[in-house]
Formats: sequence, structure tokens, C-alpha cells
Amino acid sequence: METGSLFASRDELIRNLVMQRPHVVILGAGASVASCPDGDKNARQLPTMENLVNTVGLGDLLKKNAITGAPENFEALYSSLYSDPSRSGLTGEIEEAIRDYFLSLELPDHPTVYDHLLLSLRKKDAVFTFNWDPFLFDAYVRNQRFSLPGIFFLHGNVRVACCPSHPHRRGDYWCRCPDCGTNFVPVRLLYPVTSKNYQADPFIAREWEAAQWFLENAFALTIFGYGAPASDLEAVNLMRTFWNTNQRIIERVEIIDVKSRDALYETWQPFISHHHYDCRSCFYQSYIANYPRRSGESLYIPSTQGRAAEQFPVPREYGFDELYSWLEPIVRHEAENEFTTGNR
Repeated sequence: METGSLFASRDELIRNLVMQRPHVVILGAGASVASCPDGDKNARQLPTMENLVNTVGLGDLLKKNAITGAPENFEALYSSLYSDPSRSGLTGEIEEAIRDYFLSLELPDHPTVYDHLLLSLRKKDAVFTFNWDPFLFDAYVRNQRFSLPGIFFLHGNVRVACCPSHPHRRGDYWCRCPDCGTNFVPVRLLYPVTSKNYQADPFIAREWEAAQWFLENAFALTIFGYGAPASDLEAVNLMRTFWNTNQRIIERVEIIDVKSRDALYETWQPFISHHHYDCRSCFYQSYIANYPRRSGESLYIPSTQGRAAEQFPVPREYGFDELYSWLEPIVRHEAENEFTTGNR
């Protein structure tokens, strides 16, 4: 490490992998919207909890079942229906409609924010999503030319299936369990707001076990487009327990969101230690995007050596072939130095 210089150059950051602790990313709906701001490949819009009923087209189904004056937030609506045993048929139809809509979504053919996110992290890192849409999964599949971070689905996902007897075995719907040969089955998506027991579902429980390990060992935490909704306090409290601020001296939290800095600080203050946090309005302002595959080094060197780190932003305008060629010299230095954890 070139500690004599007051400046850590791009070449130094690329060649010297001094940070082997994970960079953990938490994704909410805002990240998927940012990845496809104009809709998916076919201009289909990505729903949020506030507009899901209209976007997915559940209005006629609710009207047919005499549901009027429904809450604007879908989770509140689903929770009220789930608590009524006479509505079990309706909740089943709602679940099917939602799954079908999200399954129809497709990534554009050009690189998106999700492609840049995954390609800008290393195998030691991890991305956890609360989103049902297939964008993260599909971006992972189409970029496997390089080693990528582990991806985990804290609320399930329309693209993910698993073995009922071996929930750690997961993949796409066509897969079979390598342990018992059973066909994979889709993971559950919907949980009532009042009883989001993450330990009750074996698949979800394993995803949260991974979250615990990664958050406890992380050097950096990026929260991207996740608003910590009041309807999911259990999730936020679990993450806060795993990311113990009492043990964070130089670790850093980065929040990517269009909300004001004051509002973001108010929401995420329990995760922030020693005022080590940054707020960004766009992914391309983040450490991940400006120091692809070296975000940990870009934080560690200034914190421990007082030296500024030269940025080398991921080229947003490149197609996949150009992007891969640009990344290859960076990835070349990782083979003999990488501490890997991957999809546990």
C-alpha cells in the first residue's frame, strides 16, 4: 500500500484489496423504480404499496367482492382481508394476480441501475431486497460473467422457488432439489401486517439468518430506496439489532433516497454511529457507483490513513460489452485476494 502519498489513486485502489469485510445493501421499492424509471422493457409500471391496487388491476376483483373504501396502502388492505376467514378465496385470487403481474415484468435490454449495482460489488458483499419484482434476480442471472455479491429476498420474490424440505436449496421454478429431487415451489410473497413472523417460513428464516451474519460483519451499509415503513417495524428492529452501533467506530451508513437529508436522518438515526453517514439522491452519487468493486477501500483508506481516494465511476453510458471490457482489469486483481461468502 502506497501510504507515503496523500492521495490513493485509482490504480492503487484497484490493485490493493485491503477491505475484506462485506459491503451490505438493503433495497426497497425505490431502488426498483430507479432501475426502471420509465417502466420495464414493455413500459409496464412497477407498483408500490400505495398504487399496487390500481397498477396491478385489482379494482374489479375488489368491486366484485363488495370491497369498497379500501385502505390506500395495500398491506393494510391485505391484512384486513387475511384476518377474515370468509375472504380466503379472495386473498388467494389477489395473490395470484400480484404474482402474475410481477412475473410479467422484464428488465430493459440495456444495463440498468441493478446491473451496475451488482457488477460494482464483490463476492464478499451482499444485497438484501424487500421487493417482489424480478429485476434483481434477472440482473444477477445475466451478469454471471463476473463474480457477484450474494442476493437475498427478505419478503420472498416472484422469481424464486425453493425445496419445501430443504429451503436452503433455491433457484428458478424449473429447478429440482439436488438433495431429494423434489420440484422447487414458489416462495411465499404476502404476509399480513399484524403477523409478519419471519421465523415461521423456513425460506424467509434462512434469508434473515444471512442478513444477521452479513450485517454483524459489515464494514459499510447502503440503504437504497427503502423507507422503513411503519407496517414493517419487525424488519427494521431486526436489522437494527444486527447492525449494533455500539460496535461501529469507523463503519459508514449511506442512504440513497429522494427524501430530504433531515427526513432520512430522522428515520435512520438508530443505525448511524459517530455521524458517519451520507445521503444521496441518486445511486450514481454513491460509493458503490464511484468506486466499483472497491467501495470498502474507498472508505477504509480515508478513515484510517487520512488520504483522499480517486474516483473511477462506473460508465453509465456503456452497453454490456463495453461495460464488461471496462471491468475486466478491475476484476483481474481480485482472484487471489478475495474472501468469498456468496449465496449461503
